[in-house]
Amino acid sequence: MKKVYWFSFLIFLIDQITKALALSFCITSIKLTSFFSLMLVFNPGSIWGVGAKCTYILAFLGILAIIFLILYLKKIHQPTPLFWLSGILIGGIAGNTCDRLFRSYVVDFLDFHIKTWHWPCFNIADIAIVFTCFSLIFLLKK
Repeated sequence: MKKVYWFSFLIFLIDQITKALALSFCITSIKLTSFFSLMLVFNPGSIWGVGAKCTYILAFLGILAIIFLILYLKKIHQPTPLFWLSGILIGGIAGNTCDRLFRSYVVDFLDFHIKTWHWPCFNIADIAIVFTCFSLIFLLKK
């Protein structure tokens, strides 16, 4: 059980360190390849900026989700894919919830684009959350 909490904390820590680095070094946009840039964006809402005026409601929902996942983990007594996915999800939710509570916005900095197509900027916590969601869909399809 402790391993999954440490794993969650590691994801949270990587997220917060990369956000601190982005805040320190990325002033506007740094183009690294033809399809990838580092671009500092302050997202006051949730996915794609939706709910910008609900920062503390989103933070509260994040805290509730973390509590729910911890209670769920206490019921699982042996490591399963859902056990580890819950840990990944806790780390991702904690990263973005921490931003909302202490900054009132989420720091995004990973920017992918192909010609005129542009995906909204995201961060390590977002990767953890989306990875977990797609993994759960894959597992539930089996």
